[in-house]
Parts: sequence; C-alpha cells; structure tokens
Amino acid sequence: MAKMIGEVAIVEGQWKRDVWSHNLLEEIELIKQCLSEFPIVAIDTEFPGFLRWTPKGVSDEEFYECLQFNVNRLSILQLGLTLTNDNGKIGMTWEFNFRDFDKISNMEGVYSLDSFLKNKGFNFNTLRSYGIAPEEFGTQFSPILRSGRIHRWITFHGLYDIAYLMKFTNIRCMPTSMSIFAITAAHILGTVTDLKHMAWYSLLDGNLGLKKLAKLLQVNRTGTAHFAGSDSLLTASVYAKMKIIMKVEPNIHEGFLYGLPYPIQGYRRPVVIVDPSKLTDGRISID
Repeated sequence: MAKMIGEVAIVEGQWKRDVWSHNLLEEIELIKQCLSEFPIVAIDTEFPGFLRWTPKGVSDEEFYECLQFNVNRLSILQLGLTLTNDNGKIGMTWEFNFRDFDKISNMEGVYSLDSFLKNKGFNFNTLRSYGIAPEEFGTQFSPILRSGRIHRWITFHGLYDIAYLMKFTNIRCMPTSMSIFAITAAHILGTVTDLKHMAWYSLLDGNLGLKKLAKLLQVNRTGTAHFAGSDSLLTASVYAKMKIIMKVEPNIHEGFLYGLPYPIQGYRRPVVIVDPSKLTDGRISID
C-alpha cells in the first residue's frame, strides 16, 4: 500500500527516503509539505573524518579552532533529517547523499574511519557518481531555512552537525570565534537542542554516546549505525523518550549545544495563521 503526498508515493512501512541528485527536488518539496505536521527536525551528519584531531582535555577555544580547521576544508558525506513534533510523533526520515566530499589535495591526511565506513556499506564511488552537489542542496534547502517553519533542531553532540549544515548556506569559512558561530547559527537555523546536554543536565553520565543513551532508555535502532538517516531517526526517538520517561522539558534546554558555551536560540516567531472572520477589531496581536 502507498499513500500520496503531493505527487510522491509513500510506501507503507517505509521509514527512510534515500535522496540523490536525480530526486533532490521532489524530496525537498515533500519535506516542505510535511513540516506543517512535523516542525521539529532531528539531524545527523556523516563526514570523511578529521584533518586535525582534537586532543582530550583541550579548552573550548582550542576545540573550536580544530572544528574550524576541519569543517573549512572538508565536505559532508551524508545528511540525515528526521521530522518529528512536540507530541513525540515521528514522521519520515531523509538521507541525503553528497558528492565532492574528497575535493582536497591531501585526502590521505584525513584522520578518518574510512575503512570502518566502507565495512558499514558506504560506497564512495556511488556517492561520487550519483551524489548531490552541496551547492545545489544549499540552493534548494535554503528557502526552508528562511521560512521559519522549522521550530527546533535536535542533535546529539551536534557541534559538527550544525557546522556542516551551516556550510550549505554560502558560509565558506566558519566564523572566527565561538560566540560569532552561535550568533550566526541562531540567525540561520533558529533554536538548537542537544540531547547530550539534556542527558548531562539530567544527571546522567556526560560521556554517554547516542547508542548507550538509547539502550538506557530502551529505544531500538532502525537501520545501520553511522548512516546519517538511521542516526537522525535514533536521535528523534531518544528525544521523544527522554521527554516522557525523564520528564525533560525541552524549553529548559533550548539553545544549549554540548561543548559550546554560547546558546544557539532563534529569534524568529512562528508564523501564525489567523481566520479573519474571528477578528473583532481588525487587528492581530501576537504576544
């Protein structure tokens, strides 16, 4: 069985939609149609690795310098987006596959889990041949960002995820400081919530990874770990479970990204659609 959303057929039981260069436009349109019901987006990215590895115990500033160095020079492999809402209902997952991830001169210098990713099923030749050009994705996805229809982004230890997402918006180099990074991210994306921060705040082990946190909350994974679609779906599922079991209020954690001392909290107000027939004095007041 399949249902139609616009001109796109959704197969019953399908949890993930694979997006390549040839179907990018129709999948972006499908996301636009689904945001009304699912305005919260869980995000995960997969990228080639690191040109500069961050030692343990470094300061926040040193960590950001390494992030800046890596993100400025590397490109994304995959982007996973899972749509959800404040009621814990989870919609569809999209897994975007990109080319141009190896367009640097010394790819051999990347401290990467390259062989690990290949063992998990990554086919780099397929990505090169059929993947989405990052510039094209940015062009098509930017109107969604500007629309203000995404109320909140959900991440797990998501500083790199947010940085790579920002690169799609014509930001060629990461901001020069963490404070400017936070301001820029808030302006582009709105509000970000990080589950690792929520877990730390709730007196859980701050070193918990997503897999261990999911196991603790008895949340099962769909798909394969270290693929962006599966990881974003697991992030959305853990978020829903944390709200129920741990009585975690997301508003308390809005804007806090694990490892970033400055909040990423948007200033946009949601679009309010008012029925003119219900207005008594012809004015609309939004408090």
